[in-house]
Amino acid sequence: MSMSSSFVCPKVTETMPETKLTTASSRETRVDMISNLPDTILHLILSRLPSTDEAIRTSILSTRWRYLWTSVHSLNLDWSSKLKPYAKFSKTKFKKFVYSVLLNKAQNFDSLRLCCLDYYNMSTVRRWIQAASMRKVKSLDLMFCAKAIHDRFERTDRYEVIVLPCCLFTCDSLESLRLFLYRRPLSLPRCNGFPALRVLELNSVHCFDHDFIERLLEICPLLQKLSLIDSLIRTLDAVYITCPKLKTLRVFNWNNLLHGSEGLCGCVTVSCPELVSFEYVGPRGHFIFEKVDSLKKAVILPEDMLQEEISCELGDTCIDAARDLKSSFPAFFPNLKTLELTTTIDAFTLNVLIRIIRCSPNLESLHLIIQKELIKPENWELDEVETWRILTRHLKRVEFLEFNVENQKLDIVRLLLKHGNVLREMVLSWRNKVEYNENSAETMNVVSKFYKAASTVKLTALLKN
Repeated sequence: MSMSSSFVCPKVTETMPETKLTTASSRETRVDMISNLPDTILHLILSRLPSTDEAIRTSILSTRWRYLWTSVHSLNLDWSSKLKPYAKFSKTKFKKFVYSVLLNKAQNFDSLRLCCLDYYNMSTVRRWIQAASMRKVKSLDLMFCAKAIHDRFERTDRYEVIVLPCCLFTCDSLESLRLFLYRRPLSLPRCNGFPALRVLELNSVHCFDHDFIERLLEICPLLQKLSLIDSLIRTLDAVYITCPKLKTLRVFNWNNLLHGSEGLCGCVTVSCPELVSFEYVGPRGHFIFEKVDSLKKAVILPEDMLQEEISCELGDTCIDAARDLKSSFPAFFPNLKTLELTTTIDAFTLNVLIRIIRCSPNLESLHLIIQKELIKPENWELDEVETWRILTRHLKRVEFLEFNVENQKLDIVRLLLKHGNVLREMVLSWRNKVEYNENSAETMNVVSKFYKAASTVKLTALLKN
């Protein structure tokens, strides 16, 4: 029997839209299968929706669904985004709305994001934080600030110092905290806290207490990830970042500085035995690393195109990276495998780079952002064999970020290929699509003709977003 003769087309019944002739009895016989599901299943469905906005919209389905969304595990309450159904809420109505959500004790929170800018006074915000703490929140993202108080005599704006409630610090369920305070001052209360906190981000926070960071880390015994983003930290001498469990440290200071006693970028001492990843983007700074034997990735991108001072302090001995190349430099990054560095082309920065690599015996990947030179490399002996042996001894991958066709950059590529006995991949990347289209093919043609110590090295041209 053929396929065509055995196939039976199923009857298709077209469902017509309901008309006025539809009887009331036929509507009553319909069963709402979804609404009859248990609450736990409905909570799971709501939690899988992409946004709180969509979860809130389900409140119009029926009386069963009206308040069901308030019991989901994750909520995003953002006044600035004008989420429905409170897009037309007044400040008072939004305030009552948030209270009704946070005081509903039907279920605890996994995560809560609350953004209210400066629309409410600090007493109201503190009560909301207290309510979230009582709901056993695990991840808390707060974006708020105090209103400016204009001083008519000095013609300047003053800001109330924000003091978070002690219940937040003692919340034994809180594992992740992000504070975005719009450059308002923050002060720590005198209380113990954060027994379970593992992730902390301070974004646009001004801290005028000289021992702020030290006190904060003391009450975070389990902290594993710390991010300081555009936050101003005033110190008398130096910032000490000491944390026994810290694995990731990010300092991104595009707009602000770590201010010392003279208003300049101060010294940062990092002493974290379990630190794996360190990233710094910002103005020139002086970093001292102690007990960072677990460090595997370091990214240092100085914003002002000046050289970073990197030193290692062991006991009473301080060895600065800018010393004579022949002086001893102990291996204090034994597990560092990835290094990303913004640098200039001159003798000074080459010496610094050599010193970092010398104290990183297991370095495998080097990412270089080479900016235009500030001084001429008159003393840079590019063909010094020992220098390049040090640079390439363990390197398996080198990437030039934002590559452009300059003779000196091509010289570096040539020498890395010439001495890189274990080199596996050389990547030249561009961010400008026009420059990539104009230069990548020609550049790769030139580079492919360079002598290669490792015959299997892979050459790649890459356009990055």
